[in-house]
Amino acid sequence: MKKKLLILFSVVIIGLLSSCNYFTKGYEYGNTVKEFMSGLMQKDYAKCINTMQLSTKPQTKTYMDTIKQGLDYFHDKIERKYGAKLDYSFLRTQKQSSLSFQPIPNTTTVLVQLSNATHIGVVEALIDNKSGKIVSIKPLDINEPIPDTTKLWLFGIFSICIAAFNIYMLVRVYRSDMTYKWVKYLAIILLNIFAIGYSPAQGLIFRFASIQYMLGIHFIKMGYLGTTWVFGIPVGSIYILWQLLSGKYTKDENAKLKAKSAQIKGKRFKGKS
Repeated sequence: MKKKLLILFSVVIIGLLSSCNYFTKGYEYGNTVKEFMSGLMQKDYAKCINTMQLSTKPQTKTYMDTIKQGLDYFHDKIERKYGAKLDYSFLRTQKQSSLSFQPIPNTTTVLVQLSNATHIGVVEALIDNKSGKIVSIKPLDINEPIPDTTKLWLFGIFSICIAAFNIYMLVRVYRSDMTYKWVKYLAIILLNIFAIGYSPAQGLIFRFASIQYMLGIHFIKMGYLGTTWVFGIPVGSIYILWQLLSGKYTKDENAKLKAKSAQIKGKRFKGKS
């Protein structure tokens, strides 16, 4: 059983580390796009070019002038649509891309939110995984009013209550006389299923096959479009609370202990005979 527990913990830790590494890489790419956009809106085109994956063509004055003309056109397009003073927030990476008809190997598509005082938009960039620089970038056809976040934070309060309930149950198990407490701890941590979430952009989200670790809740802060609260129904905590309140666990587990003790005694008796 301990071996199985060790394997389970290893799988969970590897999964968490992989997802953290994936998120960190995406966040770095998001910073590259934000740096590009900051230089673009300030007309600091040298800063933009520093973040771009340029062609292998000789970088002659004519070639660089052509790039700067394209950047100037891009600047004017963004300024007409959103204004000159913008804030930027990393949203996410994704497999699908509208920048190429076919997937380009060793690249990552990154979405970054633009926002002014009243509206939000999104730019999509294709990043080369080896150099970490921008291969191509364009604004998406999004110009939406900034959503109301009141419901998001109210939902967040409820999510925090779920985490508090799971912590409370961990303490209850620790202070109880239950046997195999490590099994109960795992149930509380892992059995948070049928995830329910809320984001200002999508409203309520239901993920019936999702499991929430980290005490049953998950929070992502990524601009207005990407910020999401998610919690899982604490099935493990609810079941263990029922066991504690009903006293059923003492009967069941005492019976198991007695059976195990009798089995051990039977083996010893056979050994003596």
